Amino acid sequence: MQIGELAKKASVNVQTVRFYERRKLLREPPRKESGYRVYGEPDLRRLAFIRQAKTLGFSLKEIQEILRMRERGQCPCADVTKIAEKHLRQVGLQIKQLRRFHVELSRWVKTWKRLGKQNITGDAICVLIERTMDGTGERKAG
Repeated sequence: MQIGELAKKASVNVQTVRFYERRKLLREPPRKESGYRVYGEPDLRRLAFIRQAKTLGFSLKEIQEILRMRERGQCPCADVTKIAEKHLRQVGLQIKQLRRFHVELSRWVKTWKRLGKQNITGDAICVLIERTMDGTGERKAG
């Protein structure tokens, strides 16, 4: 398949595919005589892996290292453990933050429904998002 089809199947744009190639996350594909890149199912699976790893909070540098470890077939256990521990901490913090946001958002949605449309400030949702940044919860979100 060509780059456009690969991008479409992976739900990314063509520039993303090229960017990942430049960053060495995707291998340089073989080319047709016309110069067009030719991709296969392994490229699609790798692109899907990269997208999922990004969704889970891994940086491109970490993804690149994880893919290198896989390709070497070695067990760099200390490296794997270090990456896993870092993400375990990050995921734990995200879960805490999301739980707090869920509680706040639920409370404010009930309040906003009770107040009616005319009594809600334009920046109400912004205030809730800002609360997740600093955790203070000092500004009124109504």
